[in-house]
Amino acid sequence: MKEKKEKGMYSYHKKDIMFVSNFKKNYLKIILCCVFGVVALVVMILPHVLMTSHVVHHRRHTRYPTDLKYILFWSHNKHKNFKPAMSRLKEFQHGQRTFIDQKCRYINCYITYSKDTLMNDEDFDAVVFDLNTVAKMDVSLLNLTRSPEQLYIFRSLETSAKYPLCDHDLEHFFNWTWTYKLTSDIPHPFLNIYSMNNTIVGPTTNMQWSTVMKKTRKYASKVKQKKKAVAWILTKCKLKSKHQDFIREIRYELSGYNYTLDIFGPCSANKCPGSSALKCYKMVERDYFFQVVVEEYLTEDYVTEVMVSAMSHLAIPIVLGPNDYSNFLPPGSYINAQTFNMKKLGALIDYLIKNPDMYEYFFDWKKYYFYKVHPRSNVCNLCKKLNEFNGTSVVKRHFRHWWDPEYRDECQRMRLFKLFNTET
Repeated sequence: MKEKKEKGMYSYHKKDIMFVSNFKKNYLKIILCCVFGVVALVVMILPHVLMTSHVVHHRRHTRYPTDLKYILFWSHNKHKNFKPAMSRLKEFQHGQRTFIDQKCRYINCYITYSKDTLMNDEDFDAVVFDLNTVAKMDVSLLNLTRSPEQLYIFRSLETSAKYPLCDHDLEHFFNWTWTYKLTSDIPHPFLNIYSMNNTIVGPTTNMQWSTVMKKTRKYASKVKQKKKAVAWILTKCKLKSKHQDFIREIRYELSGYNYTLDIFGPCSANKCPGSSALKCYKMVERDYFFQVVVEEYLTEDYVTEVMVSAMSHLAIPIVLGPNDYSNFLPPGSYINAQTFNMKKLGALIDYLIKNPDMYEYFFDWKKYYFYKVHPRSNVCNLCKKLNEFNGTSVVKRHFRHWWDPEYRDECQRMRLFKLFNTET
């Protein structure tokens, strides 16, 4: 009995030892899995940690409304002693001079291209990144120290169709945008719309036009002098394929009504009088019922200075550009080529030429508004926005989609082009 008991006890201890041994092995496996998981997580978030490691989480000394607002225009350059290009020097002068010369409401802003202007990077009120710089720089390697109150501003007057941005790190990088888009924090359209009391009223999002426009016969005598159908004043020789297709189709449609589309420009058989664009518009106003206005890129809000010349003369614009012109042109002042098929467009042109009373309705808006070019070098709104800033900065989320809703497709095409382009 004693031997059996001893054997039983021995058997019990052996099982116990095996259980403990297996438990230790499983415990070690769990620990190793956790370690590997932590390492993988660190590897994944390390780039973002490095990118934000330059953020200094402290508040700057007290600032007063009369203080200068320091604005650094950042230029990506590997050399420490970088001097800005002459083109940029011409665009904005160092210091306050630009704001003074432009007679801005606020002139307490100071422009610089050197971060050595201030002792600490984080003391700049704003850092402006131009599109060309953003397209070339690696955000994770940016050599700037950033404070929570500091504003990073994306600036571009180039279209998003020309420069899609693909870097994921840009998603939560900018605080403000300063572009031609009307939804920008600092909108910078290419034109200004004035009311007759000389006040700027647009363009803006949800533009509110006058709802009642009285009929005017002011231009009846000029309309009677018109004998030709459609003109296009072209400043560039090379046309995009979509523009070539449009011109070919409208010419074919007009020929069915015995009308022509006459193109004027340096590379056309028809030359502007005295090689002057202004004289060209005067000639079109005198002789033609319609003028074609084509934007190089058909992207949202991309309505350039060429529209100012068209709206300042007496010929109905046939526009080919953004799908929506409602924030830029008064209703009943233009024909959007994208809202008509070519058959209907040709029929509408013929109808308006043969019915001058209806044609004149397209100029009723001229009693209420007029257009001027908005200078591309204007910086008044930048200083105004900085002075109105309450100190609470918000990061621009979904920046790439805001800049270009089709950025995924564009970036994929760019990646494929680089992958399969074997040319040196």
